[in-house]
Amino acid sequence: MNERRILSLLRTGQVVFRYPLKVCYQEGEGDFGVSVPKRNFKRAVRRNLLKRRLREAWRRSGGPGAAGNLDVFIYYIGKQVEDYERIEKSVSQVLDDLASR
Repeated sequence: MNERRILSLLRTGQVVFRYPLKVCYQEGEGDFGVSVPKRNFKRAVRRNLLKRRLREAWRRSGGPGAAGNLDVFIYYIGKQVEDYERIEKSVSQVLDDLASR
């Protein structure tokens, strides 16, 4: 997902909050992206850990097939590194919300 599409998604897309995630989505090509802010996690090791956990939770929850033709961008808003189970639970709740809309 390129920068222009991410900015468009953040401006015009709909938002779902499930702690520790903020998820923006809109109709599109079915792209997916994640972001972990440097402001909250100064060390790249922690940011990369969280991004890996988000991508894996998305993949294991069936995100690519469940989201269909939605562009989805997940922004990690938590202040601490959450364990994988918590992240996976939040991602599956988001997918349930997206499926019901």
